[in-house]
Amino acid sequence: MEKMNKEIFVQTLKEKLNIEESQINIINNILESNNIIGKNNKEKIINDLMEQLNIDNEKANEIYETSMNVLASSIKDKLKHPFKSVD
Repeated sequence: MEKMNKEIFVQTLKEKLNIEESQINIINNILESNNIIGKNNKEKIINDLMEQLNIDNEKANEIYETSMNVLASSIKDKLKHPFKSVD
């Protein structure tokens, strides 16, 4: 993720999930260290979320799905407006 896109991603997740910034940073680190595509990767990400945030499977799934929706929305916006600046 580009620096500005990362900041927007982190802020959007923080707003949607209503959790602390320290937890958002852990989530972001987990997502950046894993390939986000594929069923096995989804399970690994969810397991990492449960382990590192000390949460249950349901909350980890919610975080995963919300994160993927934010990323998908960002990608769609970039495809619709490829030259739009994020400044």
